[in-house]
Amino acid sequence: MVICINMKINMKMKNIFYLFLILVSIASCSNDNYNAPSATLSGSVLDNETNDMIENGGVNSGTIIQIFEGKSKQPILSQSFPDGHFVNAALFPGNYKLFAVGAFSTVGDTMSITISKDTKVDIKVLPNVRLKATLQSLSGTTAIINVDYEKVQAAQTLGQLAVVWSIMDNPNLYSFAGGGQKTETVTSLNLTKGSMTFTITGLVSGAKYYIRAAGSTDAPGSYYNYSTTIKTP
Repeated sequence: MVICINMKINMKMKNIFYLFLILVSIASCSNDNYNAPSATLSGSVLDNETNDMIENGGVNSGTIIQIFEGKSKQPILSQSFPDGHFVNAALFPGNYKLFAVGAFSTVGDTMSITISKDTKVDIKVLPNVRLKATLQSLSGTTAIINVDYEKVQAAQTLGQLAVVWSIMDNPNLYSFAGGGQKTETVTSLNLTKGSMTFTITGLVSGAKYYIRAAGSTDAPGSYYNYSTTIKTP
């Protein structure tokens, strides 16, 4: 008889304990509910003088947009697309500061903006190097590329000029599937503006290639500027 009574008491205690856990879980769920991020920030990193977008290496070597919420010192990081535009669709509405990091110097002070549902903003900078790639000729497995360059920052030294090619769009010096790269170190030449010719060999005849010029200076960070991508016929 005593055993039966103890078992009933134990069962009641267990039921009370389980009910307590359920109530705690419900309370926790209600406390954790919050509105999901509903604001989008988009825009472009632009050359302050030409108004062209600043091309970059993309996901593994490109421009980073640092987004500081309120007085926070820890930035939310957004990567720019290779052509220079950026999008972050996971922000809360509020006051933010923006700072771009890449192969350029920013123009003016750190930007302060209010981000609402859909906010667009352009970040003005001066690139380290302006570049343009031109396909001079293509014959069988060989292509000749002309690279026009202009060092923008007077205090910097032009260190490298390069071309990179790939069977995938927007190649960079670290990622060039099915292609390759050629780099010339020009530090001692003290170049400021001009053109350089690169000869690419070993192409697959008839295949389509994406080609970009690249260049870097002695600016901190070892970032590369890139040209707009050109394509073989």
